[in-house]
Parts: sequence; C-alpha cells; structure tokens
Amino acid sequence: MLLSNIMDWPIKDCDIFIRFLSQMKKFHTLCLTSLVRQHRIQAQMNLRYFLESTVHAAYSLVHVETTNYFDSADGQTHDPQKASRAAYRWLGEHFQQHSDEIKKIKDQIDEQTAHANVLNSFRNFLFVGGDTPEIHTSFFDFEDDPWLKVDLWECAQAGLIAAELILDIREKFGGFIPSRKAGILPQLIASNEAPLTKLEAARNT
Repeated sequence: MLLSNIMDWPIKDCDIFIRFLSQMKKFHTLCLTSLVRQHRIQAQMNLRYFLESTVHAAYSLVHVETTNYFDSADGQTHDPQKASRAAYRWLGEHFQQHSDEIKKIKDQIDEQTAHANVLNSFRNFLFVGGDTPEIHTSFFDFEDDPWLKVDLWECAQAGLIAAELILDIREKFGGFIPSRKAGILPQLIASNEAPLTKLEAARNT
C-alpha cells in the first residue's frame, strides 16, 4: 500500500511526524483487515483514529518542535485536546480541502458508529420467528456485500486523501524524500473515483 511506503528517508528532524505516520499506517491497515473479517464498527473506529493521526502527522511535518505534544526538558506531556485543536486549526487554514474531506468522513463515523447505537445491532443480531424461534447473536457481522464494498472504497479513499495531503505538505515545506511509489498517487486517485457511483447505486437497491 502507498501509505506504507510513502517516505524513503527524512531530511529534517521530524520525529513527531514519523511517530504519527507509523500510527497512520497501522490503523489504516487495521481498518482494512477489520472490514475483511466483518467487524464494521471496529473498522470505523480504526478509520477514525487513522484520520486523527493524519491530521497530527500533517501538522508535525511542518511544526517539528515537540512542544505542542510534550516538553523534552522536563518530560511532561501537554494537553492532547489543546494539541488537537492547534493541529486541526492549522490544517483548516492551510489545506482546507483536505481538512473538509477528513471532517466529512469523521462526522459520518461519529454519527453512525463512534457511539453505541441500536441500529448497528442489525449487523449481528437476528430474531427468527415461527414454531421454533431462534435468536442469533453473531461474533462476525452478517454478510452484506454492497455495504462492504462501499466501506472498502471509503477506506481506500481516506488513505488516498491522507497520502495526497502528506505529499502536498512535503512539496511545500519539505521534510522527507518520497519513495518512488509516491508517483502513482494520481493514477490511484483516478481509479478510485470510477466505482463510487456504481457502489452507491448497489447499496441503495
């Protein structure tokens, strides 16, 4: 995956950026694997954490000082909410399109899956009536190929948004040498746009 190979080598002191980049890679992969094994809520929570890590990675690639997160002199960590507000504010001011796209996905997750919701129980709870009624509470979500395909598309789209953001910031502010694989990003973005209309139509049928 492109995110796992986006950076060849750093060319400035960007320790915090690399830390958040590692979180991006991990939780994007966890989102994908959770979807494949039919754990949608877990996938959405992983995707949310991935997006939050992306915002902090973007911010810390430019703001390489660590004081927004911790004080290396006394070892004290800073208020994580304050750090997040600074990162989101900066991103909205300098990369608004990416900020808006990240916010849109996060808002959807917050509305649908970030909190306990009885509607999500339909994914793994089933009552079968009749002479011999049955109650099914499955560990795995019930199969729903149209929804799964949309979720997989969204996972890919979030990864492309993040990769484009990080590379755009690198282009403007420097920070690392991109890998050779970064050059395929425009083709990946174009190829991921094509299936969306068909997937949404299938999901709504």
